[in-house]
Amino acid sequence: MTTDLSAIRQIRLGDELRALRLDQNKKLLEVTRGLKGWSAARLSKMERADQPVGPQDLATLLDYYGVGGADREYYENLLGSGPPKQWWRNLDFANSITAAFAEYLALEADASHMLEYFPSAFPGLVQTESYAREMIAAGLSAPNDEQIETAAEVRMMRQRRLADENPLDLETYFGEVTLLVAGDRDTLIAQIRHTVEVAQRPNVTIRMVPLSAGRQGILTSGLVLMRFPDDLENGFVFIEAVGGTLPRRTGRDVRRAERAFARVKACALSPEETIAALERRLEEIT
Repeated sequence: MTTDLSAIRQIRLGDELRALRLDQNKKLLEVTRGLKGWSAARLSKMERADQPVGPQDLATLLDYYGVGGADREYYENLLGSGPPKQWWRNLDFANSITAAFAEYLALEADASHMLEYFPSAFPGLVQTESYAREMIAAGLSAPNDEQIETAAEVRMMRQRRLADENPLDLETYFGEVTLLVAGDRDTLIAQIRHTVEVAQRPNVTIRMVPLSAGRQGILTSGLVLMRFPDDLENGFVFIEAVGGTLPRRTGRDVRRAERAFARVKACALSPEETIAALERRLEEIT
């Protein structure tokens, strides 16, 4: 049994427990009515991975559902004894982080490889603080100054994954329109220089999708595919949407994301060509 309950394992365990309940045509209240100290709300939180599932919790549920043998071992292998990584928990702004974003942060902290595509902005993990503030301020949620600073600080702290003990392997794509849409000129100049610098890291691959790629190389929204060291074949997908990102957990969604990234990769400039394009843009605006 693993000694650490990663975010991805916690989410998968919750999904599996919900599927198990639905397979038996049980409602939340029906399951918890006869279990001492349980409530429908508590079980719902476990299934949504909003509350950790402890060893005794899992044993109680598996006993109730009549799960044994190899099937029981499968569920137990998703269980760990420790909490998911929540590096933001003790920070001053922890209460401002939504449950949906907390899920994203926890998964990002556990991921070993990440594919990203953003059609009109430099990806968050390679943004400078000034560029991050500019992008956050342009969001639909109309954040105030304090929220902008907090969100930018979180984004800067997330970038530690690129240089920690087990660095994230980042493969990221952005559209050429990113270089054409400017807010503050000095901010864009600093951002381009920073992107060229980050691209030198051995665990980072940055590629630009040129306008010449046409519709074939353009996705209608941003896309993130995370993979995890204990299950490299599968992953977790996030699709950019109004007001945030939408998580997609099924194998079908992962396969769709893989096909989308294969299409984008085929249309993108090479890493070397991307750096050359960034340097040409610098010459034009400096």
